[in-house]
Amino acid sequence: MDYQNLTNLRKLDLSHHDLTEVPSSIAGLKQLRVLDLSYNNLTCIPGFLLELPHLKTLAVGHNSITSLPFGLAKSSIKDLIADYNRIDFILPSTLIGLRKLILSYNRLNVGIVRTVLPNLHHLDIRHNPSIQFAGPDCLPNIHRYYHDTDVRGTLVPDGMQWFK
Repeated sequence: MDYQNLTNLRKLDLSHHDLTEVPSSIAGLKQLRVLDLSYNNLTCIPGFLLELPHLKTLAVGHNSITSLPFGLAKSSIKDLIADYNRIDFILPSTLIGLRKLILSYNRLNVGIVRTVLPNLHHLDIRHNPSIQFAGPDCLPNIHRYYHDTDVRGTLVPDGMQWFK
């Protein structure tokens, strides 16, 4: 489908469409704020999505994505839902601007993250081989933090809620 004529579209749901790539005509949707691409067969997040000036929420869960794009930190995206993929590595500095990050059920094996993520309020990293945050200073504004219960040595910021 061609989306070029829908220039004022703010929300687009392309979930469950058996997509193997994101239609390039979405690049013209400059007013788009929410894009749902979950439950498809995508292997990557194309760079043109990061250039959409008003895109705040990107849902790409239940695909076959293996990595997050480096340009994510410079994009307008604040909420990223990328659970149930094949992501095995993230560059923590790409997550700086995010407010909500859901990466559960991936293959993350990054060890200890020391990068400060000042905007992050909601984080879900359950069911990954190895990812921990070095201490409460890394997540100064976290409100919801979901992680595996058998994470030895993980520091939980004072006063935050503990979710299992």
